[in-house]
Amino acid sequence: MSLPRALLVALPLAAPLQAQPTPPPQSAFVYVTSDGSLRMRGAPSTEAPVITELDPGALLRNLGCVEDPQPWCQLQSLDGARAGWVAAGYLAPFAGADPAALSSPAVPATETAQLELRGGLTYGTLAAGGILDLITSAPADQAVTLSLEAPGNIGFAAFVRPATLLARGDAAAPITLVLPEGGDLLIRLADRSGAGGDWQLLISLE
Repeated sequence: MSLPRALLVALPLAAPLQAQPTPPPQSAFVYVTSDGSLRMRGAPSTEAPVITELDPGALLRNLGCVEDPQPWCQLQSLDGARAGWVAAGYLAPFAGADPAALSSPAVPATETAQLELRGGLTYGTLAAGGILDLITSAPADQAVTLSLEAPGNIGFAAFVRPATLLARGDAAAPITLVLPEGGDLLIRLADRSGAGGDWQLLISLE
């Protein structure tokens, strides 16, 4: 008896796997992750004219992204002087607070608290990307020194309300304020990296 011949079945070749493009970042701010300079263009295409070149780590405002046919994001420099399109594959989301938060109280806070201004220690935990406003009143002709103990990603600033910047500092740089006529004072803490952290603010009156 003869053995049956082996049946050869032709199977269709599987299509090669295609690498899926990285979705564009949806955060309000992004930073450049390329190893070298990155070209910003006038339109979402490698054929569009180059507006400028961005350094690795550059932080920019994200105006919006498109995904067809390739993901690109429209970005703007923090000072608003330049805007253009950048390939999204060389960008990463920035999780910190708005970089203008320590320069202008027009940037909205994520948390607000009333503070009685007296000598002593106040403390708390700042959420990732958080902006905390401590609202108080400063006495006339009295020096107020603010000393912050916090991770380096947390900075702080003091404003005379509604919008006059008095000083900025961080954990290595206490600030001293004198308001000749007193007034409403806003002390703002902001997370500059997205890590958040615990903080302590020592207030001294002289």
